[in-house]
Amino acid sequence: FFLNLSPRVAPRSTRATLSPLPMPDEPEAAAPAGEAGLSKNEQKRRAKQEAQAKAKAEKAAAKAAADAAKPKPAAAAQEEEEEEQDPTKYFENRLTFVNGVKEKGANPYPHKFQTSMQLPDYVAKYESIGSGEMSADGGVGLAGRIATKRAGGKGLVFFDVVGDGAKVQVFASADKFSDYAGLEKDEKAARFSALMSTLKRGDIVGVRGTPGKTKRGELSLFPTDMLLLTPCLHMLPKVPPGSSGLADKETRYRQRYLDLIMNPTTRSTFITRTRQPLCCVGAPSTSSAASSTCTASSRSRRR
Repeated sequence: FFLNLSPRVAPRSTRATLSPLPMPDEPEAAAPAGEAGLSKNEQKRRAKQEAQAKAKAEKAAAKAAADAAKPKPAAAAQEEEEEEQDPTKYFENRLTFVNGVKEKGANPYPHKFQTSMQLPDYVAKYESIGSGEMSADGGVGLAGRIATKRAGGKGLVFFDVVGDGAKVQVFASADKFSDYAGLEKDEKAARFSALMSTLKRGDIVGVRGTPGKTKRGELSLFPTDMLLLTPCLHMLPKVPPGSSGLADKETRYRQRYLDLIMNPTTRSTFITRTRQPLCCVGAPSTSSAASSTCTASSRSRRR
């Protein structure tokens, strides 16, 4: 027997298709992270989106910096500072204010304020006024709770006064107050600012002035006189933008009075459930028809 010890040689066709193996010191080039398998058009599109997002973020940051550097009115700055206070500190400040009014010999809770009508009647009567127009009626008196307060500039403050399920805007301008007529501009602004600083969210105020609508069509009362009737000693919860009222369930159930103040729907439901038919009030009715009507009404309320 003979053994063939000569090395085997691959065929010519096989040798032509073989590729050399990569050397250990020469690794293959890797594609950029996140761009493997992407076409050039897709890469350009993504780069353009990133550039646009970066430019938008820089523009927003520049605008925020400009707004922060812009000086705010003193009244607006004071309101923001008070809204950021601790509720306990807020209560102490309001109590100090009430005691200060008493020390001056004035009554922080006036005994009487003459009103002309309730807020729902005011809305129904003057809703037909055109935008930017004023009513011929003067000296209309309203009373309600301040829901929101916002400064509109020097000598101008806006209030939203609520009561009996209705809301009316109070367009308070220093130029329209009768007590400040004939005063110098600086003194008028100082006295107006002092009065506005005593009015907080939650306070019950009396307002007397002329009905009208703003240029934007908001039904308002342009006051010539404002009087603090009942100062609210506790800070009302802040309502987030876009929300219709108090949303925290724990606060609503633990402090029902806040729920009734902040949420008009809760108050409306409460009033509806407390109503009774006339047949259920007073002496019992002998009529079987009235008795059946009363029973049906009671069942519908329970449902």
